[in-house]
Amino acid sequence: MLVTAGSLAVAFVVSAIWWTRSSGTSSFEPAVQILGLLGGITGIVAERWAAGRERRAEALQAIGDELQDNGRILASPPFAVGTTQPARRQVYPRMNLSAVNAALSSAVLSPRRDETLVGMLHDWRNEAEIFNHQLSLAEILAFTNGSDDVLRDLYQGLHSADGPLERMQDALNALLATPPLATAGLGPRSAGAAGGAR
Repeated sequence: MLVTAGSLAVAFVVSAIWWTRSSGTSSFEPAVQILGLLGGITGIVAERWAAGRERRAEALQAIGDELQDNGRILASPPFAVGTTQPARRQVYPRMNLSAVNAALSSAVLSPRRDETLVGMLHDWRNEAEIFNHQLSLAEILAFTNGSDDVLRDLYQGLHSADGPLERMQDALNALLATPPLATAGLGPRSAGAAGGAR
């Protein structure tokens, strides 16, 4: 890219000098060449801009789909409101984070345009990782302790007011309400359909 841009810039300067020193009908040739070079330089910038917009749109779509999947997970047993206390030990579903991790690591989101969204995605990823670790610890405790009191305590801990489930659902709804995701048709209404009312 640097070689191409540098070659075009040098060619532009040479053509500009040629244009100032030519006269008569021969001055049209460097003028046409300058216009061609300007078109080439503009094409490079426009192509990179369009490719960046396309990558951003794809990343937002992947993030939105993943968040809606997470909404469905939070609305499914054993997390859904009204779910009865489990009578047996179980393995809990986990929050998906691959699209969020990929978007944050690839820097496909604009640091200025998506500053708020990027900050919220970092917070969401931290919350989801903590939630997944908490579920792992809960499973270990449930499977290693034979008491049914442990199942009751785990259930109450998950479903309590301001507990992990409520915090995850609030964070998910806030993230889907951000302008980049809401304008992409992935706002709270879609999350409500995916995640159910809490």
